Amino acid sequence: MRKNILSGIAFFAILAVLLAAASHLLQPKNNTNKAGMMNPPADGILAEPENSIDVLILGNSQSYCSFIPMEIWKEQGITSYVCGVPLQMMYQSEGYLRRAFRTQSPKIVILETLTIFAEYSRTEALPEKAAEWIPLLRYHDRWKSLRAEDWYKPVKYSHVRGDKGFRAFRGAKAADTMDYMKPSEEVHAISPINIRHVRKIQAFCQKHGAQLILVSAPSTVNWNQIMSNGIAAMADRLGIPYLDLNLMPEEVPIDWEKDSFDGGDHLNVNGAKKVSAFMGKWLAETGLFEDKRTWEAYSQWNQFLQEYLEDKEVDRTDFDK
Repeated sequence: MRKNILSGIAFFAILAVLLAAASHLLQPKNNTNKAGMMNPPADGILAEPENSIDVLILGNSQSYCSFIPMEIWKEQGITSYVCGVPLQMMYQSEGYLRRAFRTQSPKIVILETLTIFAEYSRTEALPEKAAEWIPLLRYHDRWKSLRAEDWYKPVKYSHVRGDKGFRAFRGAKAADTMDYMKPSEEVHAISPINIRHVRKIQAFCQKHGAQLILVSAPSTVNWNQIMSNGIAAMADRLGIPYLDLNLMPEEVPIDWEKDSFDGGDHLNVNGAKKVSAFMGKWLAETGLFEDKRTWEAYSQWNQFLQEYLEDKEVDRTDFDK
């Protein structure tokens, strides 16, 4: 029996070593598309200087089309980063939260609420959670594009992004607002598993000295009063501040004839500027942040701001470089 136990221990020890070696080999050595990173805009936070981000933003495409960190920096001197990916599930939001806090200590975490309604099964979340410990599970296909440096180069995230996770889309397509935010007393149910994730994110933020804020970005296609009621009820029950920008036409004056590039599904740059202007003021009024625009340590933000202002008329949809 002792021999069998020792054999079993040896087997798992060898397996662990092989998994660690394979994970290191296949894991991207930098946070770029060329290096093999899966979501370069969101993963760009891994290269940000330690403890330099004031506000972390999580969510799906609504997040990265609605919040412009450079606009918030320009007006308020507050640093923010959008860790948004298409169709982000709650377990992915939690994963980005944990990864960001390895090197950052934001005082506010914004969760864009559409992702709270995204449905998934428990089995879908398992590979993502396991990949936090075994990168091989996330990057197993990278063997097809391995380069010589992958065999010896250490992991070093060095590509600091000027867009800070925002994705700029231009052009305008009018939205149908016939039933947009039509009054209703009905409450959209939220799945227990997603409520559990919200609780876990809230607890994580509290443990690390951050405040979780729920924000619903403007969208005529994806949002309605029933969903807003569901988030409001949950937020009230959990004690989480909630801002539904769809119900704030004076503070966030979206023109649905001009401020969406795809008929009300997502905001274009013009609409995102309105959201960012409001959120920048709201964040400044919390009194949690200092204006860092004149700080030497943040001079690169001013360099990126200049590039953003000079490039503001360019349609930038190639975000994976």
